[in-house]
Parts: sequence; structure tokens; C-alpha cells
Amino acid sequence: MSELDDVADDLYSGPPAEFVARRDAAVRAARADKDRELATAIGELRKPTVSAWLVNLLVRSDAALPAQIVALGEGLRDAERSLDGPALRDLSKQRRQLVRSLVARARGLAKPSGQKIGDAVVQELDATLTAALADPAVARDVLSGRLTAAREYAGFGAADSAEGDAAAPAPAPKPPKPAKSAPARGKLRLVGESERAEPTKETGESAAERDRRRRREEREQRARDEAQAAWEQAERAAAEARQRHDAAVAAREESAAEVARAEEAAARAHEEEDDLVRALAEARRRLAAAGKAATIADKEVGTTQQTLRADERELATAERELHRAERARDSAAATRDAVTSEA
Repeated sequence: MSELDDVADDLYSGPPAEFVARRDAAVRAARADKDRELATAIGELRKPTVSAWLVNLLVRSDAALPAQIVALGEGLRDAERSLDGPALRDLSKQRRQLVRSLVARARGLAKPSGQKIGDAVVQELDATLTAALADPAVARDVLSGRLTAAREYAGFGAADSAEGDAAAPAPAPKPPKPAKSAPARGKLRLVGESERAEPTKETGESAAERDRRRRREEREQRARDEAQAAWEQAERAAAEARQRHDAAVAAREESAAEVARAEEAAARAHEEEDDLVRALAEARRRLAAAGKAATIADKEVGTTQQTLRADERELATAERELHRAERARDSAAATRDAVTSEA
């Protein structure tokens, strides 16, 4: 494998959003190594669409997938060429099942990258995989692992091979064995124009019999053509209905995921609400208790204030009585001293 192949494989396996930046970095690296030819080749690599990137992921994720796509596509084309109705129905069912499973697998492979897969991308992916099973040229592009854009097969039924081999026409029915004519006795009796010619030497058929056989074969061919066209129309309608169904399934899954996310957010909001309600109830309980305590404290303050005022009155009375007693004591001492000095 060349260095260009290594770079291309690395680029096409990464998310489309990072493709340009990673390609430019690879170009700069090649230029730094003085490899202008490689730098030019890398710069020419085209960014894949999201649906093409999903196809590349599928091809790289399963080594058995290329053989499965090639085998199923060849089987479908063989069955259509031979107008093998039962085999064609069975293979068409296998194709639908394979495409559905691959679309689901691709959505799973894309999840780690965070790339959003919308309905339009799913439809492009479905159309590309269906085209790969119908057209060998598309299959080669798909299985390269370097697809850059979605593909769509616009033909009827399976595509012809890329080498230009046309689908083989349906085998014509075997003509009925001509009836044995009686030995001629002289000339045949003429009873009309188309029914009365002599049998040909090559086939033993008369012109009338050849004409009837030709008309019968034409009617049978028209019936086959009409049946084929009806089947192709029904197949296209079924493919369109399948795409609509798959898109509806994808939309329902996305809606279900949105509902799940919304339910989770609602559950978290309800839990937070419950926590806040409990906290509010506790705060109200504590507020009520604090209010009661404040009321009691206010009463106690009033009571102690009354006691303080009574004590202050008693103290004032005691101070007045003390002053009177001290004055009386001082007067008695003075009287005592005077009496003592006179004696």
C-alpha cells in the first residue's frame, strides 16, 4: 500500500467535520518532506458527505461485507436475467433486510463521534446501499472505502455489468410440435389464404401454423414484458415505501430519545423541587420555633425589666435610708465627742 493510500484510508475513516483540517495537515506534512506529488494528490482528495462517510465506516467495520454485497448483487442480476420469480423475491427480501441492518449498524458506528444522523442522511445511505446491490460500478465505489457522495441507481431492476454486458433476453418458449399431416394425395384442397399453404420443408409447419405460433409467442412476450414492468414498478414503490418507513422509524427513535431525555430532565427537576419543598418546610418550622422563642424572650425581657425597676426603687430607698443612718451616726458621734470633752 502506498503512502497516499495510507493517508486516504486515515482521512476517510474520520468524521467529515474534521476532514478538511486533517487533509490540510497531511498536505503540509508532505510538503515539509519535499514530496510535492504526494501533497498534490492528497489535496485532490474530496471531503465525503455524511452518508458517504457512513458507508466508508460500514465497509471498514466488517471485512465480510464486500463479499456479501457482491454475491447478493450478482444473485439479483442473475435472477432478473432469467426471470426466476421465486429466487428474485427471496433475494429482494434479503436485499431489504441487509440494507435495513446496515443502516442500523451505520447509525451505531456514528454514535461515538457525536455526528447527528438526520432523515435525509438515512435516505441517502439507503439509496447508496441499494444502488451498490444493483450496479457493479456503484458497488466498486462503495467497497473502496473512499466514497465521497451518495449514489442512486435510476434504472429498473438490477443494473447491467460495468463491462457493458447486456442482460440476456428471456428464452423464447419452445414451439409446439407440429401436427402430423396426412400424406398428400395430389394437390391440397384450398380452403383459405392463411390456413391453406403447403407445409414448409424446413420445419414441417404450414404458414398458418407459423403465424399462429408467432402471434402466440408475441402475446407471451408482451405478457412477460408487462409482468416485468409491473414487478419493477411494484419494486420501486416498495423501495420508496421502505425508505419512508425507515425514515419514520428513525424519526420515531429520535423522538423517543428526546422524550427519554425530557423525562430525565423532568425527573431531576421534580427531585430538586422536592428537595426545595423539604428545605422550605424545615425553614418554616424553624421560623415558627424562632418566633415562639422570640415571644417568650420578649416576655422574659418585660418581666426582667419590671424586676429591674423594682430593684432600682428598692436600691434608691436603701440608699436614702443609708444616708439618713450615716447622718444620724455622725451626729451621735459629734454629741459623744462633745460630752467627753466637757467631762
